[in-house]
Amino acid sequence: MAEHTAVRGRTRRALLLAGIEVLSDDASATLGKVAERAGVARSTLHRHFPDRRSLTTAISAFVMTNYEEAFSAARTEEDTGLEAFRRVCLELMERLEILAWWMGMGLTAATQEDETATAEIAELDEGDDERLTDLVTRGHEDGSIDPQLGPSWVEGLLWATLYSARHLAQSGAPATMPAHDVRAQALRSLLKAVAADPATV
Repeated sequence: MAEHTAVRGRTRRALLLAGIEVLSDDASATLGKVAERAGVARSTLHRHFPDRRSLTTAISAFVMTNYEEAFSAARTEEDTGLEAFRRVCLELMERLEILAWWMGMGLTAATQEDETATAEIAELDEGDDERLTDLVTRGHEDGSIDPQLGPSWVEGLLWATLYSARHLAQSGAPATMPAHDVRAQALRSLLKAVAADPATV
């Protein structure tokens, strides 16, 4: 029974990841393409997600859960603001293929039929994540983050850099720039940009 549950969980995760990948690139792609990308039969996909709406709703919840897990794993309340920011960046980069849902066409298309996705967009558009605001403010106070850079700017810079890293991954750049180099350069760019003293990064 436990083994069956584990297999079902792995299949569901594979379908969610495939859905993010396929629908982020082409919001009109068929569920058959999602099943094919996940390496399962379409009937298997329909056992987990009977229709497109159920899939996009599940993806929205999956992405938000991973985003929350990234902040939890980053321990944003600990150490200097810059060190906490570094951990947030690393955790988000580890989940870049999942967060791609918020960077592609899939989420935008999903808002037309999915209340969860619509609420998600509204939440993202509200502005600063409070945890990020707190760690940037702490960084101002402890002297590790440039006090002239406000939380809104730092958050925008973070997402712009994540988007660029995702774009490089999609464009075939890994042939000349391995994924770990893309992430290393993205992290260095972010830390250099926000540090009170870039020379220490």
